Amino acid sequence: MSALGALTERALMSAARDGALAMELLSPVAYLAGFTVALHGLVDTGHMTYAQYLVPAVVVQSVVFVALITADRSARDHLSGLGVRLATLPISAAVPVSARLAATLVRAVLVLSVAMVAGYAFGFRMTGGLGYALAFVLMALLLCLAVGLGADALGSSTSSIQGASQLLVVPQLLLFMLSTGIAPEKTFPEWLRPYVRNQPVSLVSETLRGMACGHVALGNLMASLAWCVGLVLVFGAITLRAQRRT
Repeated sequence: MSALGALTERALMSAARDGALAMELLSPVAYLAGFTVALHGLVDTGHMTYAQYLVPAVVVQSVVFVALITADRSARDHLSGLGVRLATLPISAAVPVSARLAATLVRAVLVLSVAMVAGYAFGFRMTGGLGYALAFVLMALLLCLAVGLGADALGSSTSSIQGASQLLVVPQLLLFMLSTGIAPEKTFPEWLRPYVRNQPVSLVSETLRGMACGHVALGNLMASLAWCVGLVLVFGAITLRAQRRT
């Protein structure tokens, strides 16, 4: 087995042993049940059912949650000295971070599958066809990769496992709660709407809604891709630089 394969398997087994994987798999069901019970009938989503409106945002929240746990994995490897030991082996400096991100994407696929099954039970439907369904999955995974790279960079430079996790809680909540994920833009105060409309969670959620229905606004798609690709490039460079320094 290659170094990349061995380290990816190690990361997946670690997530399964400490319960993180189980928590990730349950999170989309909890999000769907909680928001549907609390907000169903209270939020005007026009011609779209609330389940059809909510599930893409739950997908975004779930893959972001998976990606943020990469910070915990990265911090554990950094503080245990694993990175230093791996640096003595004849492998690329990119292998450890690539393995953590590969494990993150595998977990994201599992969580995405759970979210879609749970969403179907709540009334969500993919009506855009196979091509749009594939684009839906790829967009969600691209967002996961972008956030995962940033989380890995933070974990690789932290001095505390708890500190890395706590630093990411507030941004995650602000991005999700102040977005069009759970309610349309018109429900927010007018002065807040530009932020709500243009932040990445809102843009990707709207793009996924369009892909689910088979009608995607080009401007929204390009803005979502710009956010995701931009974050991948910036955080990727930071992460690889941190690995080489280690």
